[in-house]
Amino acid sequence: MNTPHPVKKNSIHEVTIESIAFGGKGIARLNDYVIFVRNSLPGQSLRVKIIKRKSHYAEAIIEEILKESPHYTPPPCPYFSDCGGCSFQNLDYTTQCQIKEQQIRDVFVHLGKLSTTILPVKGAPVLWGYRNKMEFSAGTERWFMKENDPGTPRDFALGLHAPRRFDKILDIESCLLQDDESNALFQEIRKEVKKEGLSLYNARTHEGYLRNVVIRKGYHTGEMMVNFVTRDDTPEQLTPVVEHILPRFPSVTTVVNNINDSLGMTAFGQKEWRLHGPGIIHDRIGPIQYEISANSFFQTNTSGAEQLYSLVEDFAELTGHETVWDLYCGTGSIALYLSQKANEVLGFEMIRDAIQNARQNAEKNHISNCHFFEANLDKFFQKNPDLIQSLPAPDLAVVDPPRAGLHPDFIQQLIHLAPPKIIYVSCNPATQARDSALLVESGYSLDKIQPVDMFPHTPHIESVALLTKT
Repeated sequence: MNTPHPVKKNSIHEVTIESIAFGGKGIARLNDYVIFVRNSLPGQSLRVKIIKRKSHYAEAIIEEILKESPHYTPPPCPYFSDCGGCSFQNLDYTTQCQIKEQQIRDVFVHLGKLSTTILPVKGAPVLWGYRNKMEFSAGTERWFMKENDPGTPRDFALGLHAPRRFDKILDIESCLLQDDESNALFQEIRKEVKKEGLSLYNARTHEGYLRNVVIRKGYHTGEMMVNFVTRDDTPEQLTPVVEHILPRFPSVTTVVNNINDSLGMTAFGQKEWRLHGPGIIHDRIGPIQYEISANSFFQTNTSGAEQLYSLVEDFAELTGHETVWDLYCGTGSIALYLSQKANEVLGFEMIRDAIQNARQNAEKNHISNCHFFEANLDKFFQKNPDLIQSLPAPDLAVVDPPRAGLHPDFIQQLIHLAPPKIIYVSCNPATQARDSALLVESGYSLDKIQPVDMFPHTPHIESVALLTKT
């Protein structure tokens, strides 16, 4: 017999937010029935409106704040109520870290039933201006703000997408997640784009010229790149904007134009023009130097990545004699970082361009003990048994998979490989806990988990798990 729903769609209820769920929504209860409330804070008393109803939970939006959270802090960004990118910006930072630690504990211990030590969150070294890359969208359909509306024309928007909208863009002048110089550069570009009358892209009609403005900056070098992503292959349209910004911003060492005429909402181009400079900037993570092109992957928080990689190195406890397998190695950043203290590091990654970048990064840094293999890890072990047999067995396996986690077939191969130690780096604790449970069932001990806050003021959390063969 089905239990009647305690709420109805569009009904209004008074609730108190008990905690924050993984993903950022507040948790309230009515007679043990869970209500997830968007944009809420722990300790708030609210009047909420039900917008979605399921058998075991409902989703709601805030109608009125009856009592503010004791952890509330005024958000410094004027776009906070409409942007959605920094949904924790109105929480003090200590509470942000406590919430993220509790979410890890809920996922692993309470839901996953795993016995382990969860260490306190490692807070971010830099709380504002920490992103070395920001991708701004251009469009003709401006999102109208609830508050602080800029009053710019409704058909001009250069900024960030409104939450859950592919077509509406929030027109902004700056973002607190990039530094002051990057914001000043963005403001100048925005002004010149409007002055020159460049047509902006419309995601519905697939018309218009300018699609994105991407700003990248080397955290340690200060070198800056501007990437204009356009629908049409007419780079000469950008000449007045480029000529305007270069003398005003000497840090801009390269400007490129990526051409993307696809329907997909991506800032990657099928073709690239260099409008100024070499087409790359430089940065480093620890002692490892990198050349960064417009479309190459690089950790968006350099200081956070240094903290994360240092933690992986601490967990590894390398003596210089070990063979390390870096699985899902990407462009080789963890592999190269660990190569300083390992005998040999083997990296495996399915994306061909990433493997090429990894090999180039090794060569540029004169690292000879890293070797990289193009490998779809879902099937690579089964299809290449002779190659796997010929390689030195790993003393340590590092896995850093996408959000979906490890493929079930790969987990079985990893269990068969039986490295004495596994370090699992994840941006999704839910899939990390699921995969860890399978490894524990197969003879591993989940020794400890270290949450790492790479992205302050957002719900995102990285976690590093150490598993050892029992």
